[in-house]
Amino acid sequence: MDGDLLINLILKDDFYKILKLLYRFFILNNSSGLCGNYKVMHHKSNTLSFLFSMFMRRHFYKVVILFLIVSLYFPCQIACAVTMRGNIYKTTSKKHSARKWTKNGQSNYKRGRYERAVRAFNNAVASYPKYFEAWDGMGNALYCLGKYDMAIQAYDKALSINPHHYSTVVNKGISFYKKGNHEEALKLYDTALQSEPGLSSAWYNKGVVLIALSRYHEAMQAFEKAIAINPKEDLAWHGKGYVLILFEQYDDALKLFSNAVQASPNRAWAWNNMGITLNRLGMYDDAVKAFDKAIEINPKSARAWHNKANSLYNLGKYDESVKIYNKAAELDPLLYAGVKKQEVFSNKP
Repeated sequence: MDGDLLINLILKDDFYKILKLLYRFFILNNSSGLCGNYKVMHHKSNTLSFLFSMFMRRHFYKVVILFLIVSLYFPCQIACAVTMRGNIYKTTSKKHSARKWTKNGQSNYKRGRYERAVRAFNNAVASYPKYFEAWDGMGNALYCLGKYDMAIQAYDKALSINPHHYSTVVNKGISFYKKGNHEEALKLYDTALQSEPGLSSAWYNKGVVLIALSRYHEAMQAFEKAIAINPKEDLAWHGKGYVLILFEQYDDALKLFSNAVQASPNRAWAWNNMGITLNRLGMYDDAVKAFDKAIEINPKSARAWHNKANSLYNLGKYDESVKIYNKAAELDPLLYAGVKKQEVFSNKP
């Protein structure tokens, strides 16, 4: 019966009753024996044993309470430590998985496999939603797929994690530019430049959007800023050259394009711009060669085929020019409908 009572009391966490019960069993029941044998204990027991017995008798409650506190405290601490360690392990494991998927996405992006890249980045953010590199990479891949609205959403997610990554702000601006929202793109470039005025890509892209807004002198200043920051930035040289074409300063433009294509000979639109300049200078044969180079790099460039046809027409090769015009129309049926504006620059993030 006493055993059952003791078990019930423990289950109810009634510590005070436990203490009284223990005191009754171990102290009161044996009190007569302790008092009666006091003199015997004094003479026959060693000093340490006697002192320990007296201490236990006088401080029994304190000892038991201390024992209970210690027995309850340390298991709780161990449980908390194990829980914290488990949570840290889970977080680290998820972040490690996200990092692997992000590397996979970046590899596919570099190879031009943009849909695979998007899937990999999606897996990364599914594992660890606060992984900046995954959202940023997803935005770049979606941009290359022409999904500009979705790219902007991905960039917004990335910037909510790291709002001070201004290259991402610039890429978001490029997406707005491709949508035709030039004013919003310009605001984003200015935002980036206010905090990071040495960001040459922001100056370059600002120049591009200023051309779209017909603010050519400001565009020239933006390109010159980009060149001053990074003289090896061939995109800015091309941008400045294009503005010079608009200002009909063809000789100066040709010098810029010649230097730029030597630095980066694999840019199709750069050869296209050089061909336009040569055509304006009446150097039609050289212009055709420049357009051929652009077509060799990018056979699907309807604009390069169209410009080549213009130069052939200027050379009096009318039949050949008609065939080339037809090729351009085949690649882009809207080219002669006045729907599309001339694409001069590449804004790939």
